[in-house]
Amino acid sequence: MTKLVTIGWLTIDDIVQGDTVQRDVLGGGALYSAVGARIWNDSVGVHSVTGRRHLDLVRADIEGFGLDSRGIETIDGNGLQLWLLHENDRDKQQVPKLSSSTAAEMDEGRGTLPDFYANAQGFHIAPQGPTSSLANAVHLAGLPGRPVVTLDLLSDGYIDASLYRDLSFLHHLSAFLPSEAEILRIWRPDDLEAWVRAQATEHGCTIAVKLGERGSFVCVPGERRLVQIPAFPARVVDTTGAGDSYCGGFLAGLAEGRPPEVCAAMGTVAASYVVEACGALRTVRPTPDDRAARLAHVMSRLVSTDL
Repeated sequence: MTKLVTIGWLTIDDIVQGDTVQRDVLGGGALYSAVGARIWNDSVGVHSVTGRRHLDLVRADIEGFGLDSRGIETIDGNGLQLWLLHENDRDKQQVPKLSSSTAAEMDEGRGTLPDFYANAQGFHIAPQGPTSSLANAVHLAGLPGRPVVTLDLLSDGYIDASLYRDLSFLHHLSAFLPSEAEILRIWRPDDLEAWVRAQATEHGCTIAVKLGERGSFVCVPGERRLVQIPAFPARVVDTTGAGDSYCGGFLAGLAEGRPPEVCAAMGTVAASYVVEACGALRTVRPTPDDRAARLAHVMSRLVSTDL
């Protein structure tokens, strides 16, 4: 049985950094979150689609990293093709190519969860169209095994992020894992930490907020505290996929029954390996000792703040 499954988009990216362009790099939230989960768990599958002509290569590359590719199907066309444009060391944007399939085509083509993943212990709903994200949350929460379910979202201009404004979907989740920028863009709270605590309490859902190079913080429903998790001092090559891999590491911890702050630290460690490479499948798979050392470093620097 595959223990953890990520659900979302695979992309074929052209990465532009300064004067260099890397062509046809396999990426996407479903893959990066699976890589982050694979840092901690050796049984991880991906449920996604790609363009028909890419299928054999995509499956072979993903299997080569030790991931289960049975859940990857095809759609007509090229799949989701993106330009990843790095404007500086911190800021980047992604732009669909003219030859790309649409977000809606990706979500519709992926279809329902395959039966061979139905008994997984945990699922991460990676960024995808909001209609698809919300439908997956309802479906996964209703599975007989009552798996762990986490969700990240997308607020880019080519999707309608306003569909997330009604936060009742949090009732279906074990943890919600947005970025600070996404919260500010969609819900526009005056006080981020107070807003997160209020939503976690109202909906009974752990919320971890990704803060980029500042790390993350976690709020657990019913607890009058926030736990700040610092970023690991990695040798940064490319920040693409850092947030997604954090989610994968978080899922791995939550499926093992770890406390949320430990899950967040595991996510931080997963992201630290991803940013040290350019491309999801070029990420180093660490030894258990190296992984444990990074986790200990992060855990020793947690800060708990009473609310």
